[in-house]
Amino acid sequence: MIVADEIQRSWRLTLAMCVVVFAAIIATAVLTESSLSRLSYARERVERAQLADKSLNEVMTQILNAETGQRGFLLSGRANYLQPYYAALTQLREARAALALALVNEPSAKAQLDALDQATAARLQDLDRTVRLKSEGKSDEAIEVVLTDSGKQAMDGLREAVRVLAESGNRRTELWESEHERDISNNYLILAASTALNLFLFVLLVQRLRYTTAQVRSSRQAMKERNDDQASLLASSAARNEQVHGLSELSRLLQSSVDMAEAVRLLQQKLPLLMRSTSGALYLMAAARDQLRQSFAWGKESYADNFDPGDCWAVRLGQSFQQPAQTGAAACGHLKSDLPHEHADIHCLPLVAHGELLGVLVLDAGIASDPLVNAENEGYRRITLEQVGLSIGNLKLRESLRQQSIRDALTGLYNRRFLEESAQREVQRAARRQEKGCNDGMALLMIDIDNFKQFNDRHGHEVGDQVLCQVAAILQRQTRGSDVAARYGGEEFTIVLAEMPAQLALERAEKVRAEVEALELQASGKSFGVVTISIGLAYFPTHGSSVEALLLAADKALYAAKNAGRNQVMVAA
Repeated sequence: MIVADEIQRSWRLTLAMCVVVFAAIIATAVLTESSLSRLSYARERVERAQLADKSLNEVMTQILNAETGQRGFLLSGRANYLQPYYAALTQLREARAALALALVNEPSAKAQLDALDQATAARLQDLDRTVRLKSEGKSDEAIEVVLTDSGKQAMDGLREAVRVLAESGNRRTELWESEHERDISNNYLILAASTALNLFLFVLLVQRLRYTTAQVRSSRQAMKERNDDQASLLASSAARNEQVHGLSELSRLLQSSVDMAEAVRLLQQKLPLLMRSTSGALYLMAAARDQLRQSFAWGKESYADNFDPGDCWAVRLGQSFQQPAQTGAAACGHLKSDLPHEHADIHCLPLVAHGELLGVLVLDAGIASDPLVNAENEGYRRITLEQVGLSIGNLKLRESLRQQSIRDALTGLYNRRFLEESAQREVQRAARRQEKGCNDGMALLMIDIDNFKQFNDRHGHEVGDQVLCQVAAILQRQTRGSDVAARYGGEEFTIVLAEMPAQLALERAEKVRAEVEALELQASGKSFGVVTISIGLAYFPTHGSSVEALLLAADKALYAAKNAGRNQVMVAA
């Protein structure tokens, strides 16, 4: 009777421990889901912040475009300059609507948006007034309006409103990142505690089973089986915790990656273990989307360096694909071996994010005899691949938005905003070097395509765009990595030559001019003659110690070059 009571007590205690273990497993699963939800929410907030930043940049860009159209109309009196002016106003309204949508959940931004609207309205009212006066033939009055300080004050107010919004957005982003880091840290601590608790319960359970087995030899087999079951559950829980921890760590690192090369290095280190495969290869889609290129491979299997998307059934079907036991038409063409049974365990898994195919993961799945193990591994791989796809997709989106914010869409050169920031930085750097006794200075070139408006009117905008692109290509070839070549506006370009003496800067400018003059412009088998440029050169600190002064000096030198007959380089007076 005593033995029976002890056995019953032992079973009750064992059952209670089982309940605790299962509760711990469920709690771990709930924690895992909460962690993934927080990561997803953090990603959405970052995307909103990126959209707000892009929209804010677009507002400023369209204001500048409107100014460019207004200035062209005031100077030339041609109505065709009003087309980009009104187009900029339309795109400005769209950018403002997008900005409001991105900040709809930020009540603190309402006052800042109102300030931006007031500053924008003030600047647009000033521009509209000058355009209206010019349209009514009151050119002198329009010029007087321009010469007043109202336009500058309105633009300064607009820049201040943009700066306040940008700084507020940066503070929100930093706060979100801080909260995200704190959540991840807390999740790590809780996951570690959960793992330790599971291991502790496992030890207690094993000890209890051994004690019961020693007391009641007749129930040894049953207790052993229960012990094995509990050990399997706890081992599965520990493996799941390890998988979640590894995936969370990889996601955090991928979100902090500065570029795709760094992300690939992280994947090469972490992905093989997370995919539970001894061999595999990751392929990413080329920019032209006509080829899948191998980023890295691991294990003893040999994989193709690259292949066409149509060579993989996973790409064509849009889902994971297991290679057949017998090679033939149903096997992927990118696998190197044609021997039967060679790739029976090879799986091709598409890497997708936001409905876009980013790549393919080819791996040796290592099919196990236990179907449950195979199902568990497949689930791990699917979750891991989804998270990796989202991280890579977000990284590519971030890189794309950054390039769009600093590059001119037509020529591929830097835009005016990036130029102004870079020029300011180079001026400060040159000033510091001058204080240290280095007199290499810096140079600024203002470049204008001669008679471009007549050329554009005579041959059409398509040929005009081709001229802009070919001149831009020459500027890119003639500049170093430390230099900045930018499209200043219309047919005007600007080059900042860092750490370059005056004589070398003049030689470089002459070389650019000569190469453009040697350019043979042809389209559809038809020659369009010779294209020439005029260049104004200003040098720091000879012609100015600020960006504004250098731009003004170079611009005056440019007009002097045009007045002197064009197709020449003129140094600022």
